Amino acid sequence: MTKFSFHIISILLLSFVFVFNVNAQSGIDKKSKKLFKKGIDKFRDHNYLKSIDYFDKVIKRRPKFIKPYLYKASAYFELKQYKKSEEEYKKVLKIDSSYNSDINYSLALVLEKQKEYEDALKYYRVFIKESRKNAKLESKAKLKIRNLPFIISALKNPVEFEPIALDSTINSGFSEYLPTLTGDNSEMIFTRRINRQEDLYSSKFVDGKWQKATPITELNTLANESVQTISSDGKILIFTICERGRTIGSCDLFISKKEKNHWSTPHNLGARINSPYWDSQPSISSDNKTLYFSSNRPGGIGGKDIWVSHFINQKWSKPICLDTTINTKSDEQTPFIHADNATLYFSSNGHPGMGGSDLFFSKLINGKWSKAVNLGYPINTEYDEGALFVSLDGKSGYFSADRNSKNNKNLDIYYFELPVFIKPKSVTYVKGFVYDKASKIPLKASIQLSDNNTGKFIQSIEADSFFIALPAGVDYNFTVQKDGYVFYSDRFVLDTSNSVNNPIVLNIALEKIPDNTAKTESNPIVLNNLFFKTNSSELDLSKSGIELNKLLLLLRNNKELHIQINGHTDNSGSTNYNRKLSIQRAKSVYDYLISQGIGSSRLKYQGYGETKPIVPNNTPENRSKNRRVEFVIKSLSKKPQNATF
Repeated sequence: MTKFSFHIISILLLSFVFVFNVNAQSGIDKKSKKLFKKGIDKFRDHNYLKSIDYFDKVIKRRPKFIKPYLYKASAYFELKQYKKSEEEYKKVLKIDSSYNSDINYSLALVLEKQKEYEDALKYYRVFIKESRKNAKLESKAKLKIRNLPFIISALKNPVEFEPIALDSTINSGFSEYLPTLTGDNSEMIFTRRINRQEDLYSSKFVDGKWQKATPITELNTLANESVQTISSDGKILIFTICERGRTIGSCDLFISKKEKNHWSTPHNLGARINSPYWDSQPSISSDNKTLYFSSNRPGGIGGKDIWVSHFINQKWSKPICLDTTINTKSDEQTPFIHADNATLYFSSNGHPGMGGSDLFFSKLINGKWSKAVNLGYPINTEYDEGALFVSLDGKSGYFSADRNSKNNKNLDIYYFELPVFIKPKSVTYVKGFVYDKASKIPLKASIQLSDNNTGKFIQSIEADSFFIALPAGVDYNFTVQKDGYVFYSDRFVLDTSNSVNNPIVLNIALEKIPDNTAKTESNPIVLNNLFFKTNSSELDLSKSGIELNKLLLLLRNNKELHIQINGHTDNSGSTNYNRKLSIQRAKSVYDYLISQGIGSSRLKYQGYGETKPIVPNNTPENRSKNRRVEFVIKSLSKKPQNATF
């Protein structure tokens, strides 16, 4: 479907007929009238070439008779001979430039079809100047005048774009579209349409290749299932069903969760998300806490708008319409929120673009969306562009199109490398498993992510396996906890140099808290998220609070537990200085725990200076690892003494 509304030519022709019937019919001889009528009959029968023959005969007899030129212009347009259509309109203006100002609009459209955008812009402006209060066309012309300068600039400055079609394991003789991928690119879910039946399909990426796509039988029904979003870990799928009886409106959003490699029975997200109107095109954030979708419900800016809901206290909040930096009075659709949780891609026919529905992006900066940016030409073309999915690493964009379809209109799935200005923030991920150290049996544990700099909680899941996207620019506190076990602590400091090519993979063996009969102490548990001032033993409580509170919770929940806190340094500085500093830092943690009500009889501390490195002190990164505070759970049979200076 082309973006330019050229059917308006026929509407304009009717207005020209009216002008002719009222003002121009007198003075035409019977022979010319007869020929003209035959030309109109052929035109209405879509026999455009024959109609042109009759109009040429009329023009030969009456060269100042304007109406045949207008019909010829329309006939040539229908024949896609746009240059000849342009010539006929210009002949009319030469005969009588004041005949009807709407001709300037028609001429501009024909020039636009030929990609003569600068000339088209000139005639749109003439039309606006001379229009006889044709409000509908004036509105369209103003939109063209706004868009054409962008089109002219975009064509002169194309962006890099080399789309590659996926192979036959994905694309078939039917239409495939709306691709979505898991965060690690290991699985793709998309829609395939066969004889108007839309179903969900899945393909796995194995050994560098997409495997043959198969239908998701647990979810597909005789109704149409389509327009889906999958969570980064591949365990949550939200998609659209349009089936009265199951839906609140014409189309609703449904959710399904993967359980033991099978999708659960989908259920409607309910009246808080869905409305009596059209609700579709979901996109869920990487932390599963924010849902974007498109809807034509009342209360928006106009047409179809993008709405957002947040998952708070185990339920979705009332959706809010995004503001006018995103939504316009026209249609905004196919939202996609990248894993950085700050870059929103969407389609719109209301922002300046190539003509109709173009792809745009906006950045969330200090809680507000930035001005929508067009992705540029040739990503956007004279055809409608729909949904765009961007991989977690921000390198690849996936979309569907019929660009190579010669004999049909089937859609195929393509991917391309994103130009730099379109890319989202850098994102990597942490994934892994949690299991019992002794038995190796998987453990369902609480996996928590917080921001050390702000102290804010980011995400929590209950699982024995995990996949969590990690946008750059955050100092992450990562903790795994389970009742009866010693917690696991880790820290990820991510700047823009981190990428998905260097993900964090963890196999976390949780150790059971020993009982009173235990004769050996536990392995050291490093407190990776404790912070001290440089060359000081003073704790930075604003950043260390999360970690200290987890240690407090462990001690409060296990009243018989005794621990020893150990301090360590790297080999910078003198041996004596390092030992003293390590003891002082261990004692700072000891003092904090006592200040919070933990009995001193349960606590010991010791400092080892540079004597027990865990990695060689040969790089700044390694020295940072050796500067640490850890604790061990002590056997009741051992009674270590606190260190002395």
